Amino acid sequence: MKGIEVISALKSFIDENDVIVSSNGNISREVFHTLPRPQVYLRGAMGLPVPVGLGLAQANPNKRIIVITGDGNFLMGLGSIVTSAFYKPKNLKILILDNMQYFTTGGQQTVSSAINYPEFLESFKIGYSRSAKASEDKIKKDLTEFLNSQTFSVLHLTIQASKENLENIPWHPEEIAQKITARLTK
Repeated sequence: MKGIEVISALKSFIDENDVIVSSNGNISREVFHTLPRPQVYLRGAMGLPVPVGLGLAQANPNKRIIVITGDGNFLMGLGSIVTSAFYKPKNLKILILDNMQYFTTGGQQTVSSAINYPEFLESFKIGYSRSAKASEDKIKKDLTEFLNSQTFSVLHLTIQASKENLENIPWHPEEIAQKITARLTK
């Protein structure tokens, strides 16, 4: 499956109380053009989706915070998974879409293939963690278990590399912050 197909599948699992934090690049554009708005679209913030998600989860314990990040972004901010696993906010869900590339910047290979994700994630005693190849016949089951778990959760999915022809997000970072702040304070 492609990343945008996984993101599209999320539509049937989220509601207006959920907050999505999406990593910069293609993933944020895919979230912007696919899921309800506004969400937290990180721009020029490589490695920050997980720490931003952790902060939002701790500040908003009654909201489910879903981080959607690529493998390059996840690897860039690797220390934040340790901190997240330490605090284990039950409302924090991290979805890693792994195409084994820094896709937005030209498709350079990441070192993701060197990581045994099941062992790596299990070492942190994360309440729910799963690593799988994204497939149409399993995605609903994987997303259901991941999003309905009552604990800090991580779902690592291997996806196909594909670039959708989507326009950039028209909002500046300040506008994104204002829109999401207004939504969180409703």
